[in-house]
Amino acid sequence: MELKNIVLHHIKREENKSPELNISDHLLDKTDTIVIEFVNKLIKSFGAKNPTYGEFHEDVVAYPFQNLVQDYRLDEDFLAFSMESMKLLEKEIQVPQAKGGYVVFTHYKHSDVEFLITIMLDKAEQFTINDESLDIKKLKTLDIDKLARANRINLNKWENGDDLYLSFIKGTRDVSSYFQKFIGNTDLTSSKKNSQNLKDAISKYMRNENFTDEQKEKANREIADYLQRQFTNNLDVEVNSVSAHLNPDNPLSFVNYIQNDDDLEVSGNYRLSRKADFNIFHRAKITGNGFKVEFEKNLIRKGKVIREGNDLIFKDLNKDELDKQFEV
Repeated sequence: MELKNIVLHHIKREENKSPELNISDHLLDKTDTIVIEFVNKLIKSFGAKNPTYGEFHEDVVAYPFQNLVQDYRLDEDFLAFSMESMKLLEKEIQVPQAKGGYVVFTHYKHSDVEFLITIMLDKAEQFTINDESLDIKKLKTLDIDKLARANRINLNKWENGDDLYLSFIKGTRDVSSYFQKFIGNTDLTSSKKNSQNLKDAISKYMRNENFTDEQKEKANREIADYLQRQFTNNLDVEVNSVSAHLNPDNPLSFVNYIQNDDDLEVSGNYRLSRKADFNIFHRAKITGNGFKVEFEKNLIRKGKVIREGNDLIFKDLNKDELDKQFEV
């Protein structure tokens, strides 16, 4: 990880009072080993929260944070960018339930990809011991493990016009909408895209774990049933639940796998909008030169569809329907 810029600001918000900005006048030392360790832990904590993917709102006037990012990319004035961003946050944090916190803006590079993270942290109380007097005292520290609000932009993807360039977590507080409005992210990648990304990640995981055909079939069937239940009950698909269905003996194995693979962009949770979006989990589709074949995967288990090398055999088809197509 190459740290390019980092700054820390503070927004105070006492109960029933207006927010008050405590703006830093300097960037943190990007060569300091403590600062670098702090950023590495932030990045790790962000990934561990199973972020959700989305994009910026198309209305750049109502949601100008993205304009500030563009300006920074041109003038490279990170301190000015962060100061203007804090003014936007001050406007959005006016909601009565919202509290203040410490806001960290970080620009870093990892594996030739540049990222910009905006994270809001709370303080946590911990106990410390004086080794000489053996007294116990309370110490207030930044709570990295419980990210209150966080957003990350994949600058390379955003500037190349790709999708899935923005990821975020909703955090630990009851009120989260103000931070999303401050960033200006739309809530979520499409149901179809999320389902496809989930399917691709599951397939890659199964290959990595050397699943047998029987294990693959069982896992796919259980995940398809889970998605159907979530869709019927209008509930979110949660990657933690998918992970438990995929590998009951090690329920976090899949979650850990996707967190350690930067190429896998799987939302921590998303809502299915229509059944067709998750057909890929229970339907097979094969296309080729002049043909397109689609069938329920359970027909394989029932012996109605058989593969012999590169040949596909369908059994017990309706004679009348076959006669029509073959003009017998």
